[in-house]
Amino acid sequence: MTDQILHGIRIVDLTTGLAGPMATRMLAENGADVVKVESYSGDPVRARAAFATLNRSKRSVVLNVDTTDGRSRLGRLLTSADVVVHDFPPRIAARYGLDDRSATERFPSLIVASVLGYPPNHPDNDRPADDLLVQARSGLMGETWGNREGPIPLRFPLPSWAAASLLASGIITRLIVRRATGRGGSVHTSLLQGMLATASLSWNQAERPIPELISDKYECPPQLAEYECADGVWLQLMNPAERINIAAIPLVHEVMAESGGVEDLTGVTNDALRRVISLRSSAEWLPAFRAADLAVEPCLALGEVLRDVNVVVNGYITEVDDPQWGPSIQAGLPFVTEPVGAVRAPAPTLGQHTDEVFGTLIPRAVSTTVTDLPRLPLAGLKVLDLGSFLAGPMAPMLLADLGADVVKIEPVEGDRVRWKPIFWEACSRNKRSLAVDIRTEEGRDVLRRLVEWADVVHHNQHPRAAAKLGVDEAGLRAINPEIIYAHVASYGSKGPRADSPGFDSIFQALGGWNIENGGTGGLPQFSRFGVLDIQTALLSLVGTLLAVYHRADTGVSGTTNCSLLRTTTVTQSETLIRLADDSIAPYPRFDATQTGTGPGNRIYATDDGWIAVVAESDELLAALLELAGVTHIADIEAALAVRKSDELLAALDATGIRAEFVREAHQFEFFDNQDNVDAQLVVGYEHHHFGHMIQPGSYWMFGDFALRFDRAAPVIGQHTREILAQLGFDEAAIDRMYAAGVAGGPSVPAFWEHG
Repeated sequence: MTDQILHGIRIVDLTTGLAGPMATRMLAENGADVVKVESYSGDPVRARAAFATLNRSKRSVVLNVDTTDGRSRLGRLLTSADVVVHDFPPRIAARYGLDDRSATERFPSLIVASVLGYPPNHPDNDRPADDLLVQARSGLMGETWGNREGPIPLRFPLPSWAAASLLASGIITRLIVRRATGRGGSVHTSLLQGMLATASLSWNQAERPIPELISDKYECPPQLAEYECADGVWLQLMNPAERINIAAIPLVHEVMAESGGVEDLTGVTNDALRRVISLRSSAEWLPAFRAADLAVEPCLALGEVLRDVNVVVNGYITEVDDPQWGPSIQAGLPFVTEPVGAVRAPAPTLGQHTDEVFGTLIPRAVSTTVTDLPRLPLAGLKVLDLGSFLAGPMAPMLLADLGADVVKIEPVEGDRVRWKPIFWEACSRNKRSLAVDIRTEEGRDVLRRLVEWADVVHHNQHPRAAAKLGVDEAGLRAINPEIIYAHVASYGSKGPRADSPGFDSIFQALGGWNIENGGTGGLPQFSRFGVLDIQTALLSLVGTLLAVYHRADTGVSGTTNCSLLRTTTVTQSETLIRLADDSIAPYPRFDATQTGTGPGNRIYATDDGWIAVVAESDELLAALLELAGVTHIADIEAALAVRKSDELLAALDATGIRAEFVREAHQFEFFDNQDNVDAQLVVGYEHHHFGHMIQPGSYWMFGDFALRFDRAAPVIGQHTREILAQLGFDEAAIDRMYAAGVAGGPSVPAFWEHG
């Protein structure tokens, strides 16, 4: 389709796994010509359903980059490319001429992007880029409760999913800069940075903290707000601040009366509520709870959400006739842009397009008009943030990291998420806060001026509330027709639950991740990290940047939309539904011990800790058996349990088996590590209330760009007077707004005060 946003952009993709292929699929389905380069043996993931979903809409060529001829053919291919994406650590990238210096010297307009396990500027850059191993080394496994003692890996591949969106957004940012300056350049991210983007919800260090700014895994037991019904189905509930009186729901009242008495049902771990829910089936509870406007979803198996009526009516799935799996239902687009993206073709067969691609290579012209780079990649972009909680505010914060001027509007009493200050801090740095009541006439005037000022308006308000305040798309475009409108919803705009409340935890359940994290036959496990909130925000970032690029390229302002349900659907990309028999394609599953997906991909207890091991081929699994000194797979665990971890890791390394020590309680060690500080994975700044604040830092590495880390998350209205003056209000008018309670700040909620 010639009208798609990235039409005319060619991307050469040398990645495997999840993060790289998912990033390039997003770009392919928004118009880019993605040429997937494979060896003669093919992508190692080809045998799995994940290959079909992650690599559709691409073309496949075969060449061997380890030969002189293969590298020569790759060079010819790169002369026609705008972007090359790889997952080679620096020493391997240099061997292939894909290090930043060699590639940009040879191809000045080329954008060189990579996704590794760890950033190229970090000493760990040569360590394996495997999700399980990065979870172990980063400390993520020590942050989760499970159905047993010890560290718990997440079956949801959190580092990889986040890194996919970071990679795609970094590439689009580079395209925006290249269009303005004529210069190519590099952008790199990693699975570690993907992990940090989510761990930021828990990881921080403040000079003057309050208790609510400190979080650990013990605040979220694995069955938090999960309740088993009489039919064995588990429900995940979300009832912030006990907004809904569960005891007043008619079915609850009826069951309590039958069971002999009135009990207190408040609190998410209430045993009385567990007893009540256990007495009726999920078919009875779901409509009863939904009628009361309680956020609730069942814990489904992975892939089942592809059948959900709300998924179907919102168009979150797509039908693809795959050459391996046949006609199938797959997860659709992760967001909608204008012009709309599209699935262009099934995943290619190995080398399907080799002759076609090499027979039509046309070298890209090198720009002859080159201008200076801005200090920050998105310098000059103005963003108005009207979001709340996590899925709304995180994308604007990342735009601010990239250099945009982001103004956050919040009520005079403060944003609702300030009740959870650790969340506020995670998604608000680098922003300016304006505390104003936009329900008043004076507040609406302030809002109007800000909309006139902005290039982008981003929020996750409910459509009815947004329309009432005039911040829906129609209301905003009436003020500023050139605005880019970015919106995040819960369930989407159609279907029986379009108006239902939505929270990360219930979508984790609906998407199958509670069941998958709990292991086969185990109790469902909720992840305390807002994995789908953050992934939704990251996907919204990608869509917003595409809209920014499109406006720069065509002058046309567009809209981008995503939702928590759409994101939940996208994360089903490890599987698909085969239409021939309506079955869900197989995918790797955790075992009941919550240690991994099999003997060659799991964590093992040792005499002095845990190690993570990846040995999935027959040869490596045989080597693991020999190293353990046993002949049966079932005996490996006991054999390794008496070994010291250091000795065992050295022996594994000598056999070529990838492994890592599982770090626990690693947050402060991570912050204190100078290598992490030097790589800007750790940043610090002065906070108006908490003193010096340290947080996870850069989620990208641009070789010739700085990122912004000079402003901690603001307190309520920290910049109100500054922004109002910038909008043209004189001092007397500002004082009148303060006196009338229309504007306020700086201040903090009462419970933020230090005791």
